Amino acid sequence: MLALSYELSFEVLCLQAADQGRGKVLFGDSYHRAVQETKPFLVGKEFPSVYLEFPLQGDPFLDVTALLKELEPNTRIHSPAAKGTGPVLDWYAGIREKFDDISLGFELDTKKEQQTAAAVHFQPRRHTELVRPFFDVVGEPERAGLYLDLDQRMPSGWPLSFFGMFRGRPESPLRVCGYMDRDFQEACANDSEKARKAFDEIGFTSYDDTMLSQISELLGTVPGNADFQFDVYDDGTLGPTFAIDAQFGIEQPEKVLASFTDGPGARVARLLQEWGIADDRLRLGVQSTFARALPMEREGDTLKLHTLTLMPQWAKVRWINTQLQPAKLYCLANASPLDRKLSND
Repeated sequence: MLALSYELSFEVLCLQAADQGRGKVLFGDSYHRAVQETKPFLVGKEFPSVYLEFPLQGDPFLDVTALLKELEPNTRIHSPAAKGTGPVLDWYAGIREKFDDISLGFELDTKKEQQTAAAVHFQPRRHTELVRPFFDVVGEPERAGLYLDLDQRMPSGWPLSFFGMFRGRPESPLRVCGYMDRDFQEACANDSEKARKAFDEIGFTSYDDTMLSQISELLGTVPGNADFQFDVYDDGTLGPTFAIDAQFGIEQPEKVLASFTDGPGARVARLLQEWGIADDRLRLGVQSTFARALPMEREGDTLKLHTLTLMPQWAKVRWINTQLQPAKLYCLANASPLDRKLSND
C-alpha cells in the first residue's frame, strides 16, 4: 500500500514553501535545520498542526511549531531538543481522549546552528483544572500560579487559553495567550479606551496613546479573530511585550489569492507595510500557498487520497516598550487522509 509518512509529507510542504527561490529570502540559512529538526516531533495518531513562522523584515529565519493531537501511550520524540519531555508526553497521552479540545506542542527555534531545547506549548482552553498538573509534570509547579492569577484578572472578552515555556532561554518569562471574543475586538477597534481600560485592569503598563491607536486600527482591519499575548515574569509582573496574532480568516487555500489581491488579506498587508513592519516577503509567503490531493490507494468504490496543504494563517504584530517590531507570518502546513467516493459513470 502506498502511503506518505509524516516526515515525507512535511518535507514536501517545506519544499513548496521554499520553491522558486523563496527559501533563501524567507528562511535564510536556517531552512534545512528547521526541516530536519522538526521531523522527530511529528508524532501522534494524526499529523500535527504544524506552523512555519518567519519574519517579514530583518534577517530571515524559519521557526516551526508542532501542535500534537492524540498520542499513543509511551510516545517518545527522538531528538536532543526533546530531552526530558517523556513525562509530559505520557501525561498528555493519558488525558487527551477525555479532553479532545486541548493540545500539547513544541516550538523549535532554529536561527542558531546549535540546537536548543524546544519550547513547550500547552493549550488547556477553559480546562483550568489541567494547569497545575501540567506544571507539576514539567517540574515547574511554581509557574502554575502565574497563569491562573492572570486568568482571574482578565476582563470579560479576553479569556486566556494557552501558554508557552521557552526551555532553551534561561530566566525567560511565561508566554500567556488567549483569544479576544468578537464583541470585545470590535469594541476596541471602535474605541481605543477599551484597550486602555483592559490593560489597566490586568496590570499591563507598557503602552502609550500611539500604541493604543495602532491596536484599534489593527483590530478594525483584521478579517478574522485576534489572539493576544503577554509575558509574565516569575514575580507575577507583566513584561513590556504585547502581541496580537491577526488572523486572516481564510479557511480554504483556493481563497488565499483573492483575499490578498483586493480582499481583507490585502488590507492587513497594506497596514503592516504602511507601518514599516513588513516588506515584500509577505507577498512571497502568500505565494507559497499549496494544495494537492494525491491518490494513495483504491478500496472498492472509494479512492483513498492524501491531502497536502500550505496556507497563511495570521500575521503577528508585536510591541516592545510601546514600539512596533518586525511582523511575522505564520503558515499552516497540514497533511491528512481523505476518502472520495468514486462515480458509477
